[in-house]
Amino acid sequence: MFIRSARYAFSSFPSPLVSVQYLKQNLNKVKVLDCSWYLPQMNRNAELEYKKSHIPGAIRFDIDANSLQETSLPHMLPKKEDFEKSVSDMGISNNDQIVVYDGLNIFTSARVYWQFKYFGHKDISVLDGGFPAWIKENCAISDAPPQIKKTKYKATPQPHMLRELDFILKNIENQNKGQKGDYVLDARPTTSFNGEVPELNPALPNGHMPYSTSLPFIQLIDQKTGLLKTAEEIKDILNSLNIDLNRNIICSCYQGVTAAIIYIALERIGLKNISLYDGSWIEYAFTKDVEIKKK
Repeated sequence: MFIRSARYAFSSFPSPLVSVQYLKQNLNKVKVLDCSWYLPQMNRNAELEYKKSHIPGAIRFDIDANSLQETSLPHMLPKKEDFEKSVSDMGISNNDQIVVYDGLNIFTSARVYWQFKYFGHKDISVLDGGFPAWIKENCAISDAPPQIKKTKYKATPQPHMLRELDFILKNIENQNKGQKGDYVLDARPTTSFNGEVPELNPALPNGHMPYSTSLPFIQLIDQKTGLLKTAEEIKDILNSLNIDLNRNIICSCYQGVTAAIIYIALERIGLKNISLYDGSWIEYAFTKDVEIKKK
């Protein structure tokens, strides 16, 4: 397991993050994945940027290619056998220590972290601050393709980490009956949650699921440093939302990406009773006759 500084550990459990300094010192001991992906309005090309400049030895991980292809929903978990083949082709073994990063501070790397953990990988961390933090520290960069030797990766799915539509609908139904359900924390901007602005897909209804709570992922990232907020800061945010940390928590967002930022934030404070709704708002809101709330 990784050994980290105090900022990257809390109590007796490991942090989901590593620092730039840690990665710099251990670069030859880990497999590094560039997981960059951008929304169309960002006008950035992740593949081209990777080819021009990446952390030395970094392997490209495309979240579009490494998702379920037999659906119109974006970034859904791939089939187990497809994930195994893709990761094997990247030269990654089950026992490898992996560090994932992206071209923003913490964005798609969180999703890839969660995806590897769902498929049973043990030693994986997110580079806190991402590629911008690496560049800020004047660390080495490269345009050379990585040297890859194919492996035979085996995945072991962890069903407790995943929530699907049927579970979400049942959770709402139970709470409509007055029963205590699982929390749903929604990582989308508050304006989207409240139904005050159109969604990225204008055909998609806006608003939020009943009984869900708004927690925009941006609130979990220090806007001055680009690093994930500390465990104490994260706990303060959750306390301000009156979240009972002993109850199960489901992370959701627009399309299953930024929900994973909430996931790693909850891991940072030691929670284990957490899962991620893979289809997130885009699946829920396109489902016929579901209940949608607004401000």
